[in-house]
Amino acid sequence: MSLPTEIAPTPRRAWLIWSVGAGVYVLAVFHRSALGVAGPMAAERLNISAGQLSSFVMLQLAMYAAMQVPTGLLVDRFGPRRMLLAATLTMGTAEVLFAFVTSYPLALLARGLLGVGDAMTYISVLRLAAGWFPAPRYPIITSYTGLLGTFGNLIATIPLTGLLHQLGWTPTFLTAGAVSLGYALVLVRKATVAPFREVGDAGSPVAGARVVTEVKAAWSMPGGRLGFWVHFTTMSGSVVFSVLWGFPYLTQVIGLSVATASGWLLGMVVVGLFANLVVGRTLARRPDIRTHIAVIVSLGCLTGWILLVAWPHGRPPIPVVAAVVAVLAVGGPASAVAFQLARDYNPRHRISTATGLVNIGGFCAAVIGTFAVGAILDLVDGDSPVHSAEAFRWAFGALAVLTAFGLWRLLTWWLRTRAVVLLAEARGEDVPVRVQRHRFELVDDAILAQEALRAEQARAVAEGADHGLEGADHGLENTDGADGGDVTGRADTATDPPRIPRTSQDEERTS
Repeated sequence: MSLPTEIAPTPRRAWLIWSVGAGVYVLAVFHRSALGVAGPMAAERLNISAGQLSSFVMLQLAMYAAMQVPTGLLVDRFGPRRMLLAATLTMGTAEVLFAFVTSYPLALLARGLLGVGDAMTYISVLRLAAGWFPAPRYPIITSYTGLLGTFGNLIATIPLTGLLHQLGWTPTFLTAGAVSLGYALVLVRKATVAPFREVGDAGSPVAGARVVTEVKAAWSMPGGRLGFWVHFTTMSGSVVFSVLWGFPYLTQVIGLSVATASGWLLGMVVVGLFANLVVGRTLARRPDIRTHIAVIVSLGCLTGWILLVAWPHGRPPIPVVAAVVAVLAVGGPASAVAFQLARDYNPRHRISTATGLVNIGGFCAAVIGTFAVGAILDLVDGDSPVHSAEAFRWAFGALAVLTAFGLWRLLTWWLRTRAVVLLAEARGEDVPVRVQRHRFELVDDAILAQEALRAEQARAVAEGADHGLEGADHGLENTDGADGGDVTGRADTATDPPRIPRTSQDEERTS
């Protein structure tokens, strides 16, 4: 079925419910990003090295990544509202604990608990969007969610820096925890059935009984694997730079003041804000170029890391650094491509699980990158709280290698996904986005022609079986009135050719 020319207006209730969920995401992004400016103060307060400081973010992101599949399954089982309530309570508790810690182990525990709460937010908000908005609006709502998340980043830059210097460590983080705990009251209400909720959605015991099956099914689709590597490559550099290592690099290597470096991180958020708007609208209008966007942004991030590493003496001019920071800022919005791939190649009841698998990619890469930078800085400069340009060159070199690896896997699975879609088109099946064949494809015209011929033969056999069963049904009706409809239904099921799992939309999008 083709797209309607006009999309019906979305009820205000849908926007209200989504905005409440997106508010939790704003809090999550703030908590996640707080160490971007609080990192040096944390190192001084707890008397820890760069490697130990990086372990905070590493554990936080590792817990986030590890919880993605369980969170997806729990959202499928219990629904997004309950999971968002659990997220706010968990993050609030973790931040209150972090406000009072004076030892490294307890601080590590608090950041790990924060990662668990953070992991429950984004998937839940996307599930709200899938349940309350029609499919054509999904890319826009995804971009709006990311857009609101940037406000969490905004608060975690200059405002947080000011609060830390004016109020101190404990009052600042205690207030942040109290806000999250208070926000939980907004989520304590009776659940409302979403208009686009399918039978078997949240609340169905099937989700819990088929955990392994659902995970395998979501991972088996090349489109899902492509989404994983898109998120791995586009998201990781932005997270590593903004959450922990960008601030010390800007102050210790480039020589910016604390206030100016905070302003740069704020500028990174602003760039991401506008990129969210542009990317979201582009993906909604031209879904056929979404992976092209991811590839271009990934190449830009790789080029940026190479510039920071290869520049003589490891100190590029400020305009070059500004350009690299701006490109990294676009990585977050571009990662929305991954979630569209997860949505398009999975049925609605598996969207949260597939989204969780995709989301693991970027945060696994961020964990690896954060750890690598901290370990290399300690290796080159020892336990010194101030790091040299040479140390950062080696550390960012590791990020360049990580990005190059992700880009290689992204291109590999892009070609494989295109091959699957081209074969499905040759069989006459509906596909999420139509693909135009190029010379670099893994399948040529001969293979596609053979696939089309096999599908045509299978349909001919199925039609012949249907005609035979219809004749048998007619004979039975003339003799004893027996109803043969059930037999016909089983025959149809048995002879249907294999298909790409139906997307969560009921329409076919073409370019």
